[in-house]
Amino acid sequence: AESPISIELIGKTVKVSTDMAIFITMNPGYAGRSNLPDNLKKLFRSLAMTKPNRKLISQVMLYSQGFRTAEKLAAKIVPFFTLCDEQLSSQSHYDFGLRALKSVLVSAGNIKRIHLQSLKEEKKRELKASDDVAEQEILMQSVCETMVPKLVAEDIPLLHSLLSDVFPGIGYSRAPTKALRDEIRRVCDERHLVYGEESDTGASWVEKVLQLYQIANISHGLMMVGPSGSGKTTAWSVLQTALERLEGVEGVSHIINPKAMSKEDLYGVLDPNTREWTDGLFLTSSEKSSTTSEANSASASG
Repeated sequence: AESPISIELIGKTVKVSTDMAIFITMNPGYAGRSNLPDNLKKLFRSLAMTKPNRKLISQVMLYSQGFRTAEKLAAKIVPFFTLCDEQLSSQSHYDFGLRALKSVLVSAGNIKRIHLQSLKEEKKRELKASDDVAEQEILMQSVCETMVPKLVAEDIPLLHSLLSDVFPGIGYSRAPTKALRDEIRRVCDERHLVYGEESDTGASWVEKVLQLYQIANISHGLMMVGPSGSGKTTAWSVLQTALERLEGVEGVSHIINPKAMSKEDLYGVLDPNTREWTDGLFLTSSEKSSTTSEANSASASG
């Protein structure tokens, strides 16, 4: 029998299993990624990957979400993302790749199910295949709710122009947010904040609060970017209070200043001697939030 291979790793001797292998995936040119140095590349065998067929992936995802005109929609949405990548301004947080495309398609499926449920409740009967839901409008709504919050102000008119070219004659119908708007208005009145709609003073800030709500429904994590005094903290605080009153569930927030502590205190640290992991403040706060969320869900269902 062959003797087991041993290597030294972080000051400890470790036996290497023959069933183990290391694979490295690289995305050259992708934002935030860096290439491996040449001396490390030589230790690995290179494998070339084919470029994904976005149109086919979009068709499959749309069909799985219940869209009957998936081929037609895929032929529109894929070139639209290419146009966005080419014509919108270059920003470090912009991403018009496959990951962003998939999030738009998943969001479109959620919107479609909400539409079908509302139609079912209105008609008080089972929906048939002949009940037509404007699928292009749903996809456009998903694009606006998913992508517009990420854009800088000067790119928003250009995005709407591209949408009108790709989806001619299709209007953007907003998701119903009257109840949430009413609660936001009451919270703003209590805190002596300016609430506005359409062209009123404060309308752009209220729109950002609603966009924050839409993005939070889609993503597990998000980042609010803007200069000091632009209303970022007030936005999430007002939204949290409004949702507490609207949904009857207490919202919990943990405010952490990452500049006030080391990375070890923030994320956690591995003891080099005992090999024990100690959670940092960020992980501890995340666990508390998760526990609170589960408890609220259990009390609501019970």
